[in-house]
Amino acid sequence: MPDKLPAVYIPDPDAPPYEAAPTSPLCVRCDFRVDFTDGGHIDGVDFQLDCRDEGMSSERLAEMLVSALNLQRAGTVSIRRMEVIPRGLHTD
Repeated sequence: MPDKLPAVYIPDPDAPPYEAAPTSPLCVRCDFRVDFTDGGHIDGVDFQLDCRDEGMSSERLAEMLVSALNLQRAGTVSIRRMEVIPRGLHTD
């Protein structure tokens, strides 16, 4: 069952790091917001990352975003939308 969105997470600092998978047949497309512990935030719309699992959770996506973007002072991560799509439904 898909996660109920929007959802807010505090990413686990010990979570496995994001690893790009350019040969994976899947990508995850998402809208998100990361709030920083020292103020400010970033928003992403239609942001895409490689993924290996069609059933990926939004909690894991939050961890992947913080890792992939190397956000050292990330606080909460809000996932507003996510969808796993076949590679090729987007343009690089």
